[in-house]
Amino acid sequence: MGDLLWFSHGRNYQCNPALYYPEIPALRDLARAPSGRVIGYNCFPANLAGVMGLSDVRGYDGVDPSRWLSLLVITADARSYAPASGIIQWLLPRLEITTNSSAQLSPILDMLGVQYVIFRGSPPENIRPVFQSTDYWVLENRSALPRTFVPRRVEAVSNDNEELGKLALPDFNPREVAYVDTPVDLPPECRGVVRIEDEIPTRIVVATKMETRGLLVLADRWDPGWRAFLNGKPVPILRTNHALRGAVLPAGSATVEFRYASATVCVRLLARGRGAGDTGRLAGSCGPAQANVSPVGS
Repeated sequence: MGDLLWFSHGRNYQCNPALYYPEIPALRDLARAPSGRVIGYNCFPANLAGVMGLSDVRGYDGVDPSRWLSLLVITADARSYAPASGIIQWLLPRLEITTNSSAQLSPILDMLGVQYVIFRGSPPENIRPVFQSTDYWVLENRSALPRTFVPRRVEAVSNDNEELGKLALPDFNPREVAYVDTPVDLPPECRGVVRIEDEIPTRIVVATKMETRGLLVLADRWDPGWRAFLNGKPVPILRTNHALRGAVLPAGSATVEFRYASATVCVRLLARGRGAGDTGRLAGSCGPAQANVSPVGS
């Protein structure tokens, strides 16, 4: 935050920012729609999505963890442009448009909650976009999962290549099965309802109501800096489906809180402290329940 403020100090912009980023009605309406991730189809790189207030599933290889990249690469069309410096910046997803004007994507993109696909130009005459304006149109992926869900069953797969192979199968169904890196004791069929109640970049609160024990899957990037708390008590975060977060839930109602509290970030902050007073204040802010540092690639 300090770097951003220093960079902007003394700058005096002489023209309206709208001249750089003119309003696009279709994307404005999309930003106001029910939340869901987006992806551009041979257009609209991820940084522009951020400008429009949209959450693009793609990103930039310099900050995106390799596990996330491994998932997205599986979803790419053979014609996708993938330079070595940025293999998912212009990722072209495999796509079919159904007879009811829905975008059908890879099951992995369903799992990651990609609800909308953005196109340039004009749609074919038989296609009815959910949003459209001059030079842009948008289709909905009606198979997209919410960011939190409970799969019916869970399998333990310790080998990364084996796990990616299972996720890449055409009949992979994220509603039916999730893969975790350590064994878990769960019933053959798990049932429950989960939803995000509150969130900021470093904290996500999920309300759960489980009929059986089961696995809560949060379709956000796994990182060792995240901690999970079930009704206030620490519980393990399982790396789920190669790159996502998971937590085992008991039957009944509960609240799960994910907090970002990276020891690595805290050590770096302490190293940059100036004087004993600064170091003391920084040290006091780095406890698991207090850290409020946004994770890279979150």
